[in-house]
Formats: sequence, C-alpha cells, structure tokens
Amino acid sequence: MQHDREEANRQATDVTRRRFMTIGAQGALALGGAGLLASCSRGSSPSSSVGTSTGGGKPVRGGTFRVGMITAGSAETINPAHAVNNSDLLRIAQLYDNLFTVGPDVKTLVPALALSAEPNKNATVWTLKLRPNVKWHDGKAFGADDVVYTLRSWADPNNNAHGQVANLVKFNAVRKIDQLTVEVPLLIPAGQFPSVLTFNQQCVIQSGTSQAQVNSHPVGTGPFKFVSFNPGQQSVFARNPDYWQEGKPYVDKVIVNSSFTDENSRENALLSGAIDIAPILPPLVAKSLESSSQATLLRSPSVVQYWFLMRVDQGPFADNRVRQAMKLIADRPALVTGALAGYGTVANDLLGVDTQYYASDLPQRHQDIEQAKFLLKKAGQENFSFTLPTCNALPGFNPSATLFAQQAAQAGVKVNVQIVSANTYYTPSGGFLKRPIGLDYGAPFQSLSEVYRTFLTSGSPFNETWWGHQQPGGQAAWNLINEAISAVDPAKAEQLWHEVQVQQYNEGGILGWTNSDDLAAVGKNVRGISVGREGYMNYYRLLGGWLT
Repeated sequence: MQHDREEANRQATDVTRRRFMTIGAQGALALGGAGLLASCSRGSSPSSSVGTSTGGGKPVRGGTFRVGMITAGSAETINPAHAVNNSDLLRIAQLYDNLFTVGPDVKTLVPALALSAEPNKNATVWTLKLRPNVKWHDGKAFGADDVVYTLRSWADPNNNAHGQVANLVKFNAVRKIDQLTVEVPLLIPAGQFPSVLTFNQQCVIQSGTSQAQVNSHPVGTGPFKFVSFNPGQQSVFARNPDYWQEGKPYVDKVIVNSSFTDENSRENALLSGAIDIAPILPPLVAKSLESSSQATLLRSPSVVQYWFLMRVDQGPFADNRVRQAMKLIADRPALVTGALAGYGTVANDLLGVDTQYYASDLPQRHQDIEQAKFLLKKAGQENFSFTLPTCNALPGFNPSATLFAQQAAQAGVKVNVQIVSANTYYTPSGGFLKRPIGLDYGAPFQSLSEVYRTFLTSGSPFNETWWGHQQPGGQAAWNLINEAISAVDPAKAEQLWHEVQVQQYNEGGILGWTNSDDLAAVGKNVRGISVGREGYMNYYRLLGGWLT
C-alpha cells in the first residue's frame, strides 16, 4: 500500500500549469466582464420574471442555436485533452459524452456512457457497466475498448483529464471484461470513485484516435457532429440523428461565435438577435437584462465557491489565530452585494457545498471585528499588513479583494491589493502555489472525496493552502482525509467526513465568502435551456433546447 501511495504522489506532479483545466468541470476564464464590477455596490433581488428555465411546451425541431462566447483567441481548442476556457468547454460538451454527469441536486450521479459503477468489498477495484447501442459519429459502435483507451490516455500529465485521477487510477491495469464492461483498479481505496469521472474534460474518445484527428476532425458520441472550427472566431456543429438520448437534440445546428472581445458587444448581439444564447454573464450585465423585453435572464443558485486562500505552513498565516481573524474580518453579505451585485449566497469556510456528507451543521461565520482584533493581538500582529494578489479570472475577484481590504482596515489591518494578469495568475511565475494568500474558486464537485483530493491531500494538484504541511499535525490531517476517502460504509464515511470538516473549519486556510449564481441570457424565442446548481448552464447542455 505504501508503494501505491508513493506511485500515486508521483503521478500527481507537474500539473500546476494547467490550473484552469479541472477546478470541477468549469475551470475557465470569464474574460471581458470582470472589470464592469469595480464600481458595483448594489444588490437588489432580480425581478420576479427572472427564472431558471426558458419554459416548456412541446419541442419544435429545426433551426440553429447561435451561442456567443468571449474569445480566447488562437488558444481555443476542440480537443478535450487541452480544453481550458469557457468556449472550449462549451464546444466539447456538444461533441462528446462523459461516463457520468452531475445531477441537479449535485449529490446525484447521472449515468451517461456508463450505466453503473460497482466496487469490490474494499473499493480498490471498480467495474463499469456501459450503455449499449451507442454509436460514434462515424457509425462505429461504442464499447469497452473506447473506455479503456480513454482512461489510459488520462495517464499523460499533459492531458487535462489527468489531475483528478492521477493519484488514484492504476492506468495500465484498466482492462476490458467484455464489450460493455470495464474493470478499473485503483492505487488506494475510494468509496466515491465514480464522482471523479464527471469533469467536462473527461470526455470519452474513440479507441485509436490520434491527437491530430481530435484537433482537426473530432469524432464523438455527443448530440452534435463536427462541421468546422476556427479558433477565436466560429465553430459549427450539426445535429447527430443517432444520438442515444432518443429524440434529442432538437435544433439542426449549433454555431458558437467566440469572437467577442468584451461583454458590451456580446450583450448588444443578444439584444439585436445576432446570437440566441449568452452563457456566464457578469453581474452588471445580468442586472441590465433583468427587465429586458428582448432577452430572458436565467438565474440559479449554484455551488461555484469563491475563496480567499491562506497558507497554513509558513508565513504570517501559519498562525491559526491570524487565519481565524481573517475569517472574522470578512463581511460576507457585503462582499456578495458589492462584488457580485447580490448574485450569490453567503458561503462558509468549507469545501464541497451540497455534496453528500457536507457538514451543513457547522455555524455560519459572521463578521466580528473586536474578536478579530483580539486574536491578532494574541498573535502579536496588532499592526498586521500583507499583499493580496488578485486577477479578473472570474467576475467579482478584483472588487472582492478591494472590499475585503476596506473591511480589514476596520480591524487595523492594512491590505495592499495587487492586481495580476489573469494570464499569469495561475502560473508559478505569477505566484501560484507560492503566495501566502490569494483568491480562487472551486466549481461544482460531486463528492467530498473529489474536492479534497483536488485541494487538500498529499499530491493534490492545487493545494494552495498547503494543508498537511502545517506543523505539528500535518500528516495526521492527511491521514484523516485519506481514511474518509477510503470509507465504504456510509455511516463510517459520514463520521469521518464530519471530523475532517470540523478540523478544516477550525484550522483550515479557506475563507469562503460566496456561492455565486449561475447567470445566462437567451433570446425570447429560445425554449428548453436552463441554469442550475450543478454548473454553468447545466454543463453547457444545449441538446434539450429549441426555437419557437
């Protein structure tokens, strides 16, 4: 077992340069709109006409969905292995399918290309039963060979599906049992293993497919087939008439216009009818569309969490009294109102909201300036000051840093906000995984096992708080998390995960201030499109939408 853990840790290295790939399924830049928030201080509730869906009725076949996305220029791709930005994620969601997807309540695992996943008695080997009668876009039958080929391809550290399974799957031992059965051996026990197979980039690709083919003319099992792709300009996909979800999709074509360089031009295109769908809206754009007669605003609470992250192993935040003071300085409702125009809910200092075993019984922290001052004095930090790096990676990042600096001043703390380019913020040269404190976010996760292995265990690709490196007690903290991950019995898992979260709540380096809303807008003739808790525009699902 020790050897397996060492092998797991080696597999998890060399992934920090791909920060945007995996934070849940939504690791992507919302460029062009973050700057709009700098002067925002209002937080009124949306009008009653704002909903989570464009409504029902009998679907109508035909027509074209035109989707507008902020450009990522020549860096855009249709290769799941390299997908990074929002337009990438939207494109691959049309072409490919995953083994499982996340349900509307976040806790539920929804079968896609896999119908079920069953563990052995200690959850070290999982057996996947695959969906029959699925065809690839070229007419070939989908089966176990494709899944084995896909899982083994994730062993490549340059593949964006690598990070979440790197310290878990024995890639070379994955094998075909029969045409619709695959066996997946693990390096360590994992009671919630299927939950890590839900990321956007974990698309199933056809056995034997070369990277050159995926880049030039991809063949998937998804609801739409590839027609053309011009990075930073336009992508065209045609309806897959043989899709395994009977009757879907309803539209004949999807055109993704990823040439927009700013949110104003994208909003104008929506209002003029040049595009039909605009996902992932900045709050001020959403605010301006609340009463629009030309578009419908879609708004839903989501579990996309925004955090200030502090290193627990060295520097000023290694003292837990300082970390606790920061958590008590934060006026979270004011941050939600001022940085996100009220489009979010107040968050606590825990990962994985709404997942199974999430400790919702732990009290919500509130601002307490006097207690924060007391803790800082006890820590010898009455005149505490620090630099807080931020960037415009997502709407609300920069204004939340500025607002937090103003709140900290009430406790005598001087915060110097440093705005860093979003292109370098998540790179080693930009301070990623080195900085004492910074901002980050976590997109929807289907389980605590998934999110803790991403952020807080030994070998985690994104352990920005350096949890487990604190002295004393770091190794014991890791051991507790690994014990919870390995638990198969639900009662035991619930007990262990509660212990993990109590420790994280009391000692962790995460200051969670919001669960942001999912915001999108569509034309008045669009039906069947919705937003939800599980991710941006329900993981970019367009197959159930139609045009009146």
